Amino acid sequence: MSDTLHIAISNEAASVTVLQLTGPLDANTQKDLEEKANEVIDGGAKHIVLEMSKVSYMGSAGLRAIHAITKKLGDDSDNAIKSDDLKIASPSDEVRKIFKTLGFDTYIDILDDLDSAIASF
Repeated sequence: MSDTLHIAISNEAASVTVLQLTGPLDANTQKDLEEKANEVIDGGAKHIVLEMSKVSYMGSAGLRAIHAITKKLGDDSDNAIKSDDLKIASPSDEVRKIFKTLGFDTYIDILDDLDSAIASF
């Protein structure tokens, strides 16, 4: 298994930035995601979709990175309010189960496909 997380960036619709993730999202790659997300947020991105259909593994560090992105976008996720600015698209069944088991689905919308995620803003 590769230990590199590849992140492709695209701008969709008028105000949605998509980060398409490929590879593991764990302690070795968490910083890569956080740095790339910070870069697009600092560049003016207001709405982000993490497209995760090709994430091969997600550990707790990956969840911390997603939480940090939510905080950077300014969402008040500590009060279990769903994010208006971050969506998850197309996670594998395994990754979706992790989100659900740990309660991340209570504050981040997890959608079945990229088009639905983009349209949800």
